[in-house]
Amino acid sequence: MNILVLNYEYPPLGGGAGNITKQLAENFAKQKNKVVVITTWYNDLPENDKETNNLEVIRLKSKRKFLHSSNPIEMFSWMKEANRFLNEYLKDNKFDVCLANFSIPGGFVAKRIKKTFNIPYFVLSHGHDIPWYYKKQMFIYHLALYFIIKSVCKKSTLNFVQTEFMKTNIDKFIGKRLKNKNVIIPNGVSYSDEKIYDRREEPFTIIFVGRFVEQKDPFTILKALKRLKRMDIGFRLFLVGDGPLRNKMEKFVKANNLENAVFTGWIPQPEVQKYYQKSHIIITPSHAEGMSIANLEALAAGVFLIATPVSGNKEMLSCCKNGVLIDSGNYNEIANQIQKFYFQQYLPKNLLAQNSALEFIEKYNWQNISEQYVNAFRSCLN
Repeated sequence: MNILVLNYEYPPLGGGAGNITKQLAENFAKQKNKVVVITTWYNDLPENDKETNNLEVIRLKSKRKFLHSSNPIEMFSWMKEANRFLNEYLKDNKFDVCLANFSIPGGFVAKRIKKTFNIPYFVLSHGHDIPWYYKKQMFIYHLALYFIIKSVCKKSTLNFVQTEFMKTNIDKFIGKRLKNKNVIIPNGVSYSDEKIYDRREEPFTIIFVGRFVEQKDPFTILKALKRLKRMDIGFRLFLVGDGPLRNKMEKFVKANNLENAVFTGWIPQPEVQKYYQKSHIIITPSHAEGMSIANLEALAAGVFLIATPVSGNKEMLSCCKNGVLIDSGNYNEIANQIQKFYFQQYLPKNLLAQNSALEFIEKYNWQNISEQYVNAFRSCLN
């Protein structure tokens, strides 16, 4: 099968959605499908990258300015360049299906090429691209593009989402009459070690991974650890990522003498894995998520999850004794759960998430997840 993949972000660009696209593309190619990814060029990246015999990445120059963030103007610039490029490229290159990441920009481009070249397209939503998933942050954007997004989702062959919460939202958005075209396939994990790293002798370590933005609510972690320090529990904290709140966070850390808090900045994915191996707890107090790749990767590495009950987290914790859900913004409860973990798991060296990591990997490995996508493609084509 020839698969065209559209995403304006592809590693090293972007965050979770780009990594999802990379994992799917690589696994599609391993299954003997021909895969071409259309994404964005940045700095000295190659414009055409033949990663394997079955996987090619084409990067289009647009107005992208930053590695880990993008704005609507830059996204629309990529849409314009993708439409222009594909109008010529698809005259000589044939594809069976198109997997478009995000209703906009990917789905909008896919809808245009379906009209011209009759390539069925599948939208892969990552949560916030569908109204009204995260109304506080996305309201104006969704209001302006409401009917365009609805048209993209209605005219797709299928819309893929990762969680029940996301499916409920898109069912309501495009109408329950079309709910059968909205299909749940969870995100996956890639973990190469057959033996999970034994962290029982590591100093008590807590980690946060993600953008320092209001949606991720990193200040709730800092407030919880301020309280934890008063409980006289020794810890170290790694804050992996960056974002507009970093300056305020650093001032909070200094003002409250949280000297064991370390800001790493953005680091390559293999390095993030090393931080997971050192850590006992990952805290994700987000107000909204799609299905967090950071949480999946941490659980696969054997890290205990403390998270809000946003989309996907409940599903991740359903199979193993590997985490707990807390109310949004409740830093007291986070501190209490850390204290409970410290005395019930860390000190007696009975780390439940570490013990159940292989079971978690078996359920969520990318090879199985990618096969679900390919089976969906083939079923629709047949």
